Amino acid sequence: MVAAAGGAWAASPLSLDMAMKSITTAQPPHVVQDALILSLHPDRPTRFVGVRFANESWAVLHPYAVNENGVFVLDYPLPEGLREIRYRIVVDGELMADPTNPVVDTDLTGTEVSVVILTQDPVRPIVNPRQERDGSVTFVFHGTAGRRVAIVGDFNNWDPFMDFLAEGDSGAYSVTLRIPPGTHWYYFVSDGRRILDSYNTARAEDPDGSIVNIFTLPS
Repeated sequence: MVAAAGGAWAASPLSLDMAMKSITTAQPPHVVQDALILSLHPDRPTRFVGVRFANESWAVLHPYAVNENGVFVLDYPLPEGLREIRYRIVVDGELMADPTNPVVDTDLTGTEVSVVILTQDPVRPIVNPRQERDGSVTFVFHGTAGRRVAIVGDFNNWDPFMDFLAEGDSGAYSVTLRIPPGTHWYYFVSDGRRILDSYNTARAEDPDGSIVNIFTLPS
């Protein structure tokens, strides 16, 4: 999953939370689900470890946390479409390349920068619905290919002919909608058959007494 000159690391099957807790010593950067895992176990007393990324114009300092094994750890959500991650860590105010990562590049100023190259897209867990950065909401549905799938909810006046999902990969459908903040109810309709969202376990009764999926968008 993650590769760079001189080394390769595969994604762990562990959940992200378990992966972070299980780190007992500093490890090379690796991917778990859709997050890049960084870790550092300094050989001297250290109060703060953070990281800055080139794709954020070096403007954001992300602090590491200390897990129960005394290791500084950080999970960084991988941006969509980004295959090369360039970063530098900050240890008690000192900016440096990541000592756990053997892949280092030198920029035009002669500064060493750590590099991780993703050889394939990370496995992103399906979260339904998913709120995008622009405030819109994406719903996904998986089934057999060539079906006609719509989403029906209070946000489109329960109209089964208003919002159809587009089929991408065979059997994978999605739609992105603008939905106001608040609590909402919905379900899918596939070829005339009503189907609950299997990726959202939150369910409730609608005003007619039928079971539907439910979610809340923050304001």
